[in-house]
Amino acid sequence: MTLRLPRTALSIAELDELDHDGVVRFVRALEDSGHRMVWIPEVAGREAFTTAALVLGATKRMIVGNGVARALERVPKSAGSAAFDLAAAYPGRYVLGLGVSGAVRERGVGPLPFLRDYLDGVDETLARRGGGRVPRVLGAYSAGITRLAAERADGLITFLVTPEHTRWARETIGPETFLSVVHWAVVGRDRATARDIARERLAYYLTLPHQIAKLTRLGFTDADLAPPGSDRLLDALVACGTPDQVREALRQQYDAGATQVAVSLVGPLDDAKLDAYRALTEEEN
Repeated sequence: MTLRLPRTALSIAELDELDHDGVVRFVRALEDSGHRMVWIPEVAGREAFTTAALVLGATKRMIVGNGVARALERVPKSAGSAAFDLAAAYPGRYVLGLGVSGAVRERGVGPLPFLRDYLDGVDETLARRGGGRVPRVLGAYSAGITRLAAERADGLITFLVTPEHTRWARETIGPETFLSVVHWAVVGRDRATARDIARERLAYYLTLPHQIAKLTRLGFTDADLAPPGSDRLLDALVACGTPDQVREALRQQYDAGATQVAVSLVGPLDDAKLDAYRALTEEEN
């Protein structure tokens, strides 16, 4: 199955900070601005599938992907059944995204065999529910799970990576498999200010062993990864400047092989950020 999704998307971490009504207002504003797809990360508090249902129900045409739901948070039956219902209720508008971290080793199994078995369980659930194919992607950075995304899913989604990683991922999954790259950006600020804004959010990820391992493989040193992160690290991971300058920076990901780039705007959700979201729809319209 070739996954066809908009060339540009958003990854909206802001939902963790909003109540029900705030989520509804926010995603409707994004849709009204012309955005056609959002990925919902599962990070600080919101549950993946209920949040996807909320966003799908609050919008009319928006495509919504779990980007990504944590497989360790629920058994395959729960993930598969929830995904089946969302895909059935909103045809063509839902994408299941799944990922697993190295924390799974505490259960005595590696991430690759765990996720392979997990996908078996999801498929068994879908078959029991009546069959049908729910579009799905895997979040991955290791070679094994990246290849699994090409073998057992419709695509791959990555996060906090450089174009060099995107080029490697494209070579690994082949020319046809869908590849979405989530890239941080700060619109309307200079480089120094953008670094300061992004460092606050990056602090959490610099505590996660699988993120540290990924960034180390990308050539960053212990000095780069020591909190709060070096200027070199921030400059590689965060696009900044005017909307056109941000688009130019993101073009490097397309040139490296991304099918889609999902922009994640860093910083507080205020009027300036909403204006930045509106400005970034110009390329799509």
